[in-house]
Amino acid sequence: MNKTPVIRAVDVGYGNTKYIRNVIDGIAVADHFPSIVNRPSVNKNSFQESEDIYQVVVNGNNYEVGPGVDAALEGGVRIMHDNYIETEDYMALLYGAISQMNVDVIDLLVVGLPVDLMGSKRAILEKILTGTHRVGNRDVQVRKVNAISQPLGGFLHYASQAKLLEELSSTRNLLIDPGFFTVDFLVSTGLREISGKSGSHPTGMSAYLKAIAKGISEDLKINYDNISHIDEGIRKGQFRLYGQNIDLTKYHQTAVSEIMPAVDAISNKVGDGRSIDQIILVGGGAKIFLDPIKKLLPKHNIHCDENSVVANVLGFQKIGEAWFAKLNREVA
Repeated sequence: MNKTPVIRAVDVGYGNTKYIRNVIDGIAVADHFPSIVNRPSVNKNSFQESEDIYQVVVNGNNYEVGPGVDAALEGGVRIMHDNYIETEDYMALLYGAISQMNVDVIDLLVVGLPVDLMGSKRAILEKILTGTHRVGNRDVQVRKVNAISQPLGGFLHYASQAKLLEELSSTRNLLIDPGFFTVDFLVSTGLREISGKSGSHPTGMSAYLKAIAKGISEDLKINYDNISHIDEGIRKGQFRLYGQNIDLTKYHQTAVSEIMPAVDAISNKVGDGRSIDQIILVGGGAKIFLDPIKKLLPKHNIHCDENSVVANVLGFQKIGEAWFAKLNREVA
C-alpha cells in the first residue's frame, strides 16, 4: 500500500501567514497568524515562553512569530517589498507555519505569490523552499514546491464551498484579493488566467489602516502609527489605547477613500465589467473592499468568501491535492 502523500499549503502574506495545520479524514484544517516578525532580546528572562509564540532560527538568527506576538507592542516588523521572499523574515514566518504541522516530510508544499511577482519570483521561491529545513528541533524535508498566484486559491475555495466549480470552470471570472500591502486582481476563464487583465496595486489594507491611525493621532493629539495594532483591533472587535476603548468605526468612511486607487486600477482593466460573469472577493481585506467594489460594478452580484482570511490557503491545498492525484494517474 502506498503511503498517503503529505501535501501542505502556506501563504506568507504581507498581513497574515496562513497555513494548513493538518488534514483530518480528508478535510484540511487551516490556521493563521499575523505576519509580524520579532527579534527577541538576548535576555530570555525578560519574557515568558508561550504556546502562541513560535521560536524559530534562520541562518543562526533567532526570531519569534505566531499569534502571541503582541501587535500593540513596538518592535515587531512586517515585510513589505518585492524581494520579501528572499529575506530571513519570510523564512521565519514560513518556519513558524511549518513548525505547527507536526511533519518530517512534505511531499508537496504549495505557496502563494502576488500576481505581479509570479513571473519574476516563482522559480526563485520554489528553489529556495525545496530541500531540508531545520525547523525548531526537527529537520523537515520539502520534496516539491509549487508557487501559485494568490487569487486563484481563494477562487477555487469559494467555488468548491459554493458547489460552483463546474459552472465557474467555463465562465469569465474576476478574482479580487485585497491583502495588507497590495490588492491582487485576476481575470480568468476557470483557473486559466486571461493575459493583460490581471495585476497588483500597492494600495491594500495598510492604506486604510494608516488613515485610521491618522484619525486617532488627530483626535488624541499624539503621533500614532501602529497599524498592526489597529488591524488586530478590527479583527477582534476591540481597540484600546491608554486603557480606554476607542471606536474605530468612526474613522471608516474617511479611511475607505484611501483604498480607491486600487479600485480605480481594477476599473481600468475591466471597465464596467460587461464581459465578466462572476466576481469573487477573497483575502483579509475582503469585507472592507466589498462596498467600493459594489459601487464600481453595481450590475453584478459580488461573492464574498465567508472564510476570506484563509480562503487562499484552503484553495492552494485543493490545487496541490489535485495536482498530486493527476501526477499519480499519469505515472500509473
